[in-house]
Amino acid sequence: MPKSTKHQKPPSLQVIVTISGGVGDLLFKSQGVAVAMYDYDVEGSDEREPNISKDPDGQLCCVREWEPSAEVVGSEHWPIIKKARKSSYCRTWKCPDCGRTIEHSYEALAEVGTPICSNCDTEMEML
Repeated sequence: MPKSTKHQKPPSLQVIVTISGGVGDLLFKSQGVAVAMYDYDVEGSDEREPNISKDPDGQLCCVREWEPSAEVVGSEHWPIIKKARKSSYCRTWKCPDCGRTIEHSYEALAEVGTPICSNCDTEMEML
């Protein structure tokens, strides 16, 4: 089969947003991805203030947008971003009978479902 017709794995697209004290901050986005953040915590703000506008439904909000070509990397958080980009997202699961804990990724959860404790064949619970 010619290379041009082979199915290629799509690029990994990722957006990392932090929320702290009610404030959202875009830490990372893959190039080619447009991002728009709508902040509705604008009580007491005036529509004439910079960045204050209305959403498509007419609600007052602060809109921040990044174009697909914009590069966004919060350097002060790079170790967290690097880890998130290279690893799968996991949650800790615990056996209710013996207390054994494991890390089980979302990908594994989608493929095989809830993990079963190898010590006692009991369905584990997510912490």
